[in-house]
Amino acid sequence: MRKIVIGAAAVATLLAAWFAPDQDGGVVGPAAATTREAAPASAAPAQVAPATPPADTAAATVPGADGIDLQIHPRVADDEMGNVFAKQSWAPETPKKIMMDQAQAQQAAQQASAPAGPPALPFQFMGRFTDEGKTAYFLQVDGQNVVAHPGEKVNDSYLLDSVSGNTMNFVYLPLNQKQTLVVGDTN
Repeated sequence: MRKIVIGAAAVATLLAAWFAPDQDGGVVGPAAATTREAAPASAAPAQVAPATPPADTAAATVPGADGIDLQIHPRVADDEMGNVFAKQSWAPETPKKIMMDQAQAQQAAQQASAPAGPPALPFQFMGRFTDEGKTAYFLQVDGQNVVAHPGEKVNDSYLLDSVSGNTMNFVYLPLNQKQTLVVGDTN
């Protein structure tokens, strides 16, 4: 149905263009082909002065054909033109945006001044299981359940060094720094 409507609209447009009235109110037919007459042989071709590059960076004026002066400007470097697609507005910046920029600057300054150390432990203790004297510890890392034993590598960045009482001792391998996780009393 939609194709029929579009086709009918196209046909109506073509008919309206074909039978459009001219300025006198009469109907205009299709355009007739015309030929242009050649210029008289006695007319000399227009003389154009060759463009010479300007000696300095200022605009230079070069005389052109028929007494028209052409202005030649030096090319502007792309980095001097700026961003033509940048958002432009007459409205002043909102205080919220200004405050966010200040908060981001403060946060960056704090991060730069903070000593580099291991990140917080990404583990959540889920429980433990002892079978024949061997204890396995169940941890959750980024939504995945992991079974860890003392002396084993966990999550490619941590080593479960030891477990004593209710604390688990991890070593952050990239910096070789120890971290502890208090697991509390479990049943």
